[in-house]
Amino acid sequence: MFKISLFVIVFSFGAQALDLSEYKENIRSPLEKILGEDIANKVLGAKQIKSSVELPNIPKVEVDATSVDVYKKKTIDSQGKQYRSLSDEQKRKYRIAFIQELYKVTRSAEAKTSDVLKFLNVLEQGGSREGVYRSITLDNVYKNLESFEEGVEKDLSLFVSDFGAKFLARQFDRNAIERLNLWSVKRIVVEKTLELMDVLASNPNDLHAWYAVLSSDLAQKYPQIWKSKVRQSQSDEFHLNWAKKAPFQHIKSETIIKLHEVMNFLNQASL
Repeated sequence: MFKISLFVIVFSFGAQALDLSEYKENIRSPLEKILGEDIANKVLGAKQIKSSVELPNIPKVEVDATSVDVYKKKTIDSQGKQYRSLSDEQKRKYRIAFIQELYKVTRSAEAKTSDVLKFLNVLEQGGSREGVYRSITLDNVYKNLESFEEGVEKDLSLFVSDFGAKFLARQFDRNAIERLNLWSVKRIVVEKTLELMDVLASNPNDLHAWYAVLSSDLAQKYPQIWKSKVRQSQSDEFHLNWAKKAPFQHIKSETIIKLHEVMNFLNQASL
């Protein structure tokens, strides 16, 4: 009875408030203490996170096979001192976890022990996380997945269109996307994203801000997807600080995994 009365009070005062959104945030804290965060979110809607990081201007990506710009990212490649200071055994745990998660989001399947060992050796011999990703999505197994008649749902095509416009400065035609195979769409979107990240890396501040806004945006729009507290964070400042400290390859691998996770979710949720 008390809870019902409180709901009535909340909506009665909310209807009379001059700024409903501001009013909701003012009463959120006491409501969470009484009813809990989940119920408070149902009553008031998801908590509004104020953005403090601006999305940088998105540069035009011109892929040139003869370009040497990829070798000019010394500033960003010097990031990640904390990770590099870990022992080989500690790094191995992160590498194995990355390989296993990568298989799951790209192929919707568990990685075999032989696959884990193969790509673990690649990483321990100096190979990149991006290189492992490309090996997985360009092999015959993935090519077979791209040959399946598995279409793209509207929710996913809308996401790709919006993501492309906002974060890649690229226009993806929704009708064209929906005619493609799901696996092809995921590979193409991530490939274009990695190309942009290489360009942004020439100015690390832009890359950090881009990643922060993207991560905050995905955390706010799809909170049900993320399991780790790092990915769940809706604070762009939090993601900005993480990106400043992480190795460039880790920023790339997080972006790869997040995009695949969201695209998998949206295509399944629409069925």
